[in-house]
Amino acid sequence: MGREKGKGKMEKGSARAALFHFPFSFFLFPASGARPSARQKGFTLIELLIAMTLVALLMMMVYEGLRTGQRAAETGQAFIDRTNRLRITHEFVRQQVGRLMPLAYKQEASTGKLFMFEGDGEKIRYVGPMPGYLGYGGTYVQELELVRDGRFRSLVFRYWLHNGFDEKDIDESLPPIQLLSGIRDGSFQFKGLDPEGKVGDWEQDWEDPQLTPLSIKLELEMSPESRIDWPLLEIVMMVDGGATRGFNTGMLPSG
Repeated sequence: MGREKGKGKMEKGSARAALFHFPFSFFLFPASGARPSARQKGFTLIELLIAMTLVALLMMMVYEGLRTGQRAAETGQAFIDRTNRLRITHEFVRQQVGRLMPLAYKQEASTGKLFMFEGDGEKIRYVGPMPGYLGYGGTYVQELELVRDGRFRSLVFRYWLHNGFDEKDIDESLPPIQLLSGIRDGSFQFKGLDPEGKVGDWEQDWEDPQLTPLSIKLELEMSPESRIDWPLLEIVMMVDGGATRGFNTGMLPSG
């Protein structure tokens, strides 16, 4: 009996000595008879639900951030595209109208009246060369028009070969070239010489097709959705508009 008590005391002393020298051994190597606590068994259902909810919220925040960045990039690119298109259209109209030539493209059979320029608030028609980068040689009858396009209006461009041009042969089924869309309002205006030989005021109707204007103005009001502004465009003709009256009918296009 004394031996068993002494043996038990020795075992307890040995265990205490081991814990003294290796204080973490109890946690790393628990006794075989020790039962794990509830925390050591795993996560509870509530903890799993909370973790899944947090992960879902984080994924939603990341997704919304990516979508916001994508929308901002698309909006910025669309604005850049609209700005570039407006700039190109502005320069194209300036160059084409500025190179207007005093050439007749039609003649009234009854009166012999020549038509070198027609214009009102919504449309102009004239003769001029095409841009060199398009590779079209010779002169062309050209037309710029503001047409209704749904809620707003569009500026379109048409052209026909000057040689052999006949207004009756125009194919209306062919779609025009759209230069600019999203126009809320706009008009062409013209300035020429008055009967006294002085420069007159701006007018929206050009009355004498045998004369070319001294200058042409195109005013456009863009829609609020486009978020761009049309710079005022005033084009001074490169030819003397007052010197074209009495044009030689022999210069009419053949056809």
